[in-house]
Amino acid sequence: MRIISVRWEAVATIFAIGYGIVGLGNFLFFAFTDAPSLSLPLGIVGPLFHLNITINLSRSTSTIYCLFGCFASILAHAFTGWLSGAAMAVCFNALAKRTGGIDAKFVSTTHEESSVNSVS
Repeated sequence: MRIISVRWEAVATIFAIGYGIVGLGNFLFFAFTDAPSLSLPLGIVGPLFHLNITINLSRSTSTIYCLFGCFASILAHAFTGWLSGAAMAVCFNALAKRTGGIDAKFVSTTHEESSVNSVS
C-alpha cells in the first residue's frame, strides 16, 4: 500500500489546534514570568525553516491588554499552524506524486486485522 496524498485541510486544522495550544502556553509563560514582550508569529514555521513575521507586544499592567494578548497569542499561533500544516501537506503531496507514493507497509487495515483474528 502506498500513500499518494493527504487532505491539506485536515492537516492544516490539526496543526492549527496544536499551535493554538502552544500559543496558550506562550501566553501563560509570558504572564507568569518577567518576559519583557510577547512574540506573535505570523507565517510558515517548521523544523529548520521559517518564513514568518514576528510581532512583539510589550508588557502592560492593563487587564484588557492582557486579555487581548492572550487571544492574540492563541489566534496568531493557530493561524501560523494552519499555514504551516497546509504548506507541509502540499509539499508532502507534491513529493508523493513525484515519487509514486510513500510506502506504508506498517499501516494495517480493518480487513487485514479481521483475517488475522479469525485464524486462531
